[in-house]
Amino acid sequence: MSTPLAVYEAETKRERDRPSIIARSTARALAAAISALLVTTVVIDRSEAAISVDGTGSTTAISSGQISLSDDDAGRSLFSLEDMGPGQVVERCLMVTYDGTILPTDLSIRSASQGPLARWLRLTIESGEGGDFESCKGFVADELHFDGDLATMSATTASDPIHLARILEMGETHSFRFRFELADEQEALGLESTADFLWEASPS
Repeated sequence: MSTPLAVYEAETKRERDRPSIIARSTARALAAAISALLVTTVVIDRSEAAISVDGTGSTTAISSGQISLSDDDAGRSLFSLEDMGPGQVVERCLMVTYDGTILPTDLSIRSASQGPLARWLRLTIESGEGGDFESCKGFVADELHFDGDLATMSATTASDPIHLARILEMGETHSFRFRFELADEQEALGLESTADFLWEASPS
């Protein structure tokens, strides 16, 4: 008995599609094996011109103020991934604390990345409440500061950092969540990137 035309065409289409399906599966397996990302954080204080003045009358005491930031990563890398797969999402939260004496102070961030994988990594940075370096459990976002690829952020913030918060109190702490997603594209195969996120504090 002859095969109906509709069945024959469906089977033929499956045969044509099979190589591309296999290629995509292979690409995902390879990307999971060799796409790598290393991200660290650095603190930069910009307090060279900051001065505080106290006293009245004929006696005036003048001293330089201090700007100081710290985060809860304890010197550890924000991300260190050697087997990132296509479509994979990873996240990390950080708590940043202002330890200085000059108020108000603006908190900003910029990034510096190297390597071709950066253009295939979607990055979002959010501020909110909850979470810490050990876990983002309980983090509730209240503002989105960046949503784009890592390469774009590094290019745009080289001269214009992203403003995150205006600090009004000593000891003030802010929570942030960083999320990376690797594009499900064959062009992302076999690539690596490193990135530094630079916290900046400057008198406002």
